[in-house]
Amino acid sequence: MIGNIFDPYDRKARLYPALLAMLVPVVAGLLIVPAYSNQVINLTSTAVALGGLMLLSSLGRERGKRVEPGLFKEWGGAPTTQMLLQHQSGLLDHITFQRYRRFLEMRISGLKFTDVEDASADIKNATVACESSIKWLREATRDTSKFPLVFSELTNYGFRRNLLGVKPAAIFLSIASLLVIGFHACNVSGGLLSSVPVQSWLATMIAILGVLFWSFVVTSEFVKTTAFAYATALLAACDSPNFPAFPPSLV
Repeated sequence: MIGNIFDPYDRKARLYPALLAMLVPVVAGLLIVPAYSNQVINLTSTAVALGGLMLLSSLGRERGKRVEPGLFKEWGGAPTTQMLLQHQSGLLDHITFQRYRRFLEMRISGLKFTDVEDASADIKNATVACESSIKWLREATRDTSKFPLVFSELTNYGFRRNLLGVKPAAIFLSIASLLVIGFHACNVSGGLLSSVPVQSWLATMIAILGVLFWSFVVTSEFVKTTAFAYATALLAACDSPNFPAFPPSLV
């Protein structure tokens, strides 16, 4: 059903992060109260029928978009902009840096890059030129059959960015699950540690692992690696044979 509703990007980058945020409480609940597993399944089916998956996908994207400006600020700017702004950043060698710039200047009317190494350069306008060229390149590479690597890296980046976006909710749900599990274990065991059911111990381990995963694995660095991988793939599309050697007007 999920495959029929969402395209590959929506599923991996938007829906899966939201579902992973809910994984700990759902699994823990099924372990400690297995008698209600059928009710959970029925409730999930109803949510899907009422558009619940679409809502989760939208929430995942929204949370991811909210954290993105802060990430770019922390990293010193959007990865693609950093790579096109100055070759001294070390993100591209000088020859590749100049080749990408020439390619974009040939295809985008009115675009002229400024070397920010020049003391007289207007940094603000130089940044705007980079951002504008990247907007054009994103639109020009939307055909996933021609630019599969760009799409793959974009999906990986969107997935990790949106994971970071839902991180606060996921940690809250994991901690809340721990409290509920503890309360349930205390009730069924009469306060005796030796009488705590195995299912409760398993649910506790899952909740603790959830807190650790969201706290220490899902970080800005976790997102940064895929962000720069996407930026590299996007700019590398300038060398793709799917683009003509010259703009149509010059052929």
